[in-house]
Amino acid sequence: MKINIPTDVKEIIDDIYENGYEAYIVGGCVRDSIVGIKPNDYDITTNAKPTDTISIFKNYKIIETGIKHGTITLIKNKNEYEITTYRIDGTYADNRRPEYVEFTRDIIQDLKRRDFTINSIAYNHKVGIVDAFDGIEDINKKIIRTVGNPDERFKEDGLRIIRAVRFSSKLNFKIDNKTLESIYENIKLIKNISSERIQEELNKILLSNYPEKIYILYDAKMFDIFEMKNIKMNKNDLAKLKSSKKDLVIRLSIFMYILGDINESKKILELLRYSNKIKSQCITILDNLDNKIIDDKVSIKIYLKEIGHESLNYLL
Repeated sequence: MKINIPTDVKEIIDDIYENGYEAYIVGGCVRDSIVGIKPNDYDITTNAKPTDTISIFKNYKIIETGIKHGTITLIKNKNEYEITTYRIDGTYADNRRPEYVEFTRDIIQDLKRRDFTINSIAYNHKVGIVDAFDGIEDINKKIIRTVGNPDERFKEDGLRIIRAVRFSSKLNFKIDNKTLESIYENIKLIKNISSERIQEELNKILLSNYPEKIYILYDAKMFDIFEMKNIKMNKNDLAKLKSSKKDLVIRLSIFMYILGDINESKKILELLRYSNKIKSQCITILDNLDNKIIDDKVSIKIYLKEIGHESLNYLL
């Protein structure tokens, strides 16, 4: 299988090889290329240690993004490329990040630590595809499956639970049965994840082509963790999400509305630390949803004065 990669990326890989090391593109850019989606960015993995990578690209601007964990960011033609050394993750004490990493020269060991099989594929134009965990087979079967034991993968990083649903909603893939069972079993791990990270993943689900997949998190009782036990979602109402405009305020408002208890669902805005602007817009929509707008200029002008032009457009 051949994957077309940008000239800059090819040149970075070639430069690393010319200095006696190897390198591959890896993760989401490989997955998306195979699926037929244009990647947003390209992550590169290499057996060169960070200091060696910095030396190879000494004539370029480099940001030592996460050098502790083996990652530097290379600026080439105004584009950013993360280059990470092959690594084996140490113990995860907080269900989020490893306490330490060990560098390795084995690409398979690096792929083994990743979250899902579809994200554990590497590629370069010299070797071709490296797929030790049947990621391509899972792409063909349209399945989201963890690399190895799902309980272990989720206990390493609880955010992977929401990411599984996010990839399912982005690609319209089914979550593998064992992986899904583990999501239900380990949903409480989300407690250990920062509100900002949860919000980021939730937004991507809501803005995807298949936002109805968010039901998986509801069904797994994620919102019980946030002490929102009075909500009751009707799965059939999720069609309203899918048919709505891909706008975060609109889809977030619809989502809160179909949770059933508007006052309680508003907690999401605080708990997940949405901006004051988004909170205000969503609350205005929810508080005015049942109001009838009379079709005359005076009534509309009064409404505009009360809630503003932007909020009225959202409400309509």
